[in-house]
Amino acid sequence: MERIFRIKEVNGDTSFQDKTLIVDKKKINLLIVLELGGITQFNRTYNDIWKCVKLESIADIEAINKLNAEYEYKNICLVHHGNIFSDTSKGKNSWAILFANKIREIKQVIAKLDTPTEVDNTYVAKVVEKAKSLYTQNAPNEQKIKTCLGLKLLISNLLDEGAFLSVACKEAEDPSFLTELGDFTDKNIKIFGNTNFSLIDDGTDYKYKDYDLSFNDYRSILNCYITSAWKNQNGWQYYDTKLKEIVITKKDLWLHSMGKKIYTLLDRKSELTKKQSDKEYYAQLYFSKNYEKFYIKNWGLAKYKKWKLDTQAVYPELK
Repeated sequence: MERIFRIKEVNGDTSFQDKTLIVDKKKINLLIVLELGGITQFNRTYNDIWKCVKLESIADIEAINKLNAEYEYKNICLVHHGNIFSDTSKGKNSWAILFANKIREIKQVIAKLDTPTEVDNTYVAKVVEKAKSLYTQNAPNEQKIKTCLGLKLLISNLLDEGAFLSVACKEAEDPSFLTELGDFTDKNIKIFGNTNFSLIDDGTDYKYKDYDLSFNDYRSILNCYITSAWKNQNGWQYYDTKLKEIVITKKDLWLHSMGKKIYTLLDRKSELTKKQSDKEYYAQLYFSKNYEKFYIKNWGLAKYKKWKLDTQAVYPELK
């Protein structure tokens, strides 16, 4: 896809008026976080995969339109509370809550309107008015409509074979929610959701038992088992828009921060094995900027480099 600019003139020459300049959009992996902590946890992690952005709400279609004007998305990761698509620190009355039933209603409303040239506040107003005429009781309100449109704007801008990773709690307990999101695109993508609780922030402190030393806030939700409490054995599920079906993985999700792999689905049980826990422990330290500073401050750069090489020898996949 391209961005097309109409050229009015070049140095006073108007003969270019019927020409267009086609500029390819930058293709990125987009990570959106909605909560108060913002992108702090991702800034302290070595990361060459994700462009991390803090938004107040997915209902902010102006902000999403700005992102879409500049980027296309190879993959999108949305970090938030389950079915709440806004910063919950702003107060419950402002929460952008959306479930599958409301998405279906909003789709029915949109189907009654002409396809817009631009999804903006003018179009939102038309959808709100049409919703009131179609639903005399409990019609989808403006916030739910904006939230639905915001999700549609993001998902429809995903490239073929991409993934939409909704890192949130228990959204896939109702798999139809994933199916409804998958209807926002005509491309072959996967829409992921968790049937369990998901870790959406992690600022764990670290203390050396053999030394009177500690440091704060070194972890992130990248490079770890995302599920915080493994109870539903279905694990992560995804809707495959090509197959038109829900796929139950029975696995946990691991988001990478460096390299070519975006995510990995991993077997696990309710408790991680020692081998799994050790790998997660070292992965968090290995990619932590704060741990690097802490280690070099106390033991020097040479020893830190040796520690990294020793860690790579045990976990070559971290390289």
